[in-house]
Amino acid sequence: MCTHLQWPPEASVTRHPTRVTALTLRVPQRFRVGITRHQPDKPEEAAELADWWRATYGEVWLDPHRNAWLYEQNPCLGDDGPGPWICRRDGKIVGQQGEIPFDLQTGAGAACERAVWAVDLEVDPAWRLRGVGPALMATLLEQRPIVCLLDLSDDGYAAFHGAGCADLGRLAVYRRPLDPRRALRMGGVPASLRRLGPVVAPALRLVDGLLTAAIRATGAKLVPVDRFDERVDQVWAAARTAYPVMACRDLAALAWRIDQRPDRDRLQRFYLVRRGRPLGYVVLRPTTSSGQPASVVVDYLAPPRWVAPLLLAAGRVARGEGAVSLSVKTRNARADRSLRLAGFVRRPLEHDEDLRMMVYCANRPELAAQLEDRDAWFVTSTDSNLEFAGAPTEGDGQTPG
Repeated sequence: MCTHLQWPPEASVTRHPTRVTALTLRVPQRFRVGITRHQPDKPEEAAELADWWRATYGEVWLDPHRNAWLYEQNPCLGDDGPGPWICRRDGKIVGQQGEIPFDLQTGAGAACERAVWAVDLEVDPAWRLRGVGPALMATLLEQRPIVCLLDLSDDGYAAFHGAGCADLGRLAVYRRPLDPRRALRMGGVPASLRRLGPVVAPALRLVDGLLTAAIRATGAKLVPVDRFDERVDQVWAAARTAYPVMACRDLAALAWRIDQRPDRDRLQRFYLVRRGRPLGYVVLRPTTSSGQPASVVVDYLAPPRWVAPLLLAAGRVARGEGAVSLSVKTRNARADRSLRLAGFVRRPLEHDEDLRMMVYCANRPELAAQLEDRDAWFVTSTDSNLEFAGAPTEGDGQTPG
């Protein structure tokens, strides 16, 4: 989500020392005039929004396959449709606030709650500092009980934080070199570290051999599949008790999120199977980074003890196809130590974006306290619109269909 906003709203927030319990945005009513829910079934309105998207974001936002999948085919859509919320001034669109509804598990094994990812808050430059952004933001926070945010700009972060959204820090970016000599020549790697290549490469090969032998001793192996099936529900049932807060990842959710994606044919899906029982799944996407072939983990799920074996096995597949590195953007405190012991480097390189995360939940203090525990969350690149946030950029996981 790329949020551009330059007008911090006034907010009156009743705060617990660690959480927001109630929120009242002081946005004058005159600023809220002209905010409506977009009606895509009205041709004139759809054409008007398309023109605004073209001028604001560029042609990528007009991709019918991308938009139909990401917004209109979402199985969690409410009765008011895919939106977005739009604001008109003098009869013209001057801002929008998008959202992606999803089912959120809010306790280990608990029933899911409906939430939304807030995406694509944008205000026409001529109308910034004139109340459009705060009015759109207030409308969203008043209409949706749980609002989650990823990948915020500085202005967006300041605005939503001032409105009472809790800061959950940043997603980690883990990288593992698959071909150390070539990986150390990639952009952003300090010269001092590159000189360690002759030492690092043999050491990593030794570690890889030991870890591969350990995984094989367990009897676990990766099994490729063309589409997800009922085995995903077995993985979901086994893993969900380990992660208190995460978006639902059952078969219905992944059928939409992965198997219906416009670029689904580029994705590689695998189950980690042991003695016929699925332990986890992983989705890979080939890409490039600094001109070198690489692989990105689009999504994965497994109980914490199987996360490192799952991603190590995925790395072996990627290396066999020529990738020099494997990267995964994730929040998974329960598997952090095992990933680093398995050779995944958590410190992002200089060109990695800052993936800020925030959450809003008002009037339900106990639930808010749980959602604001950053270590309770499980997040990957398939959440929100990280994989389809905008125009393609080298190696960052954004690849519109």
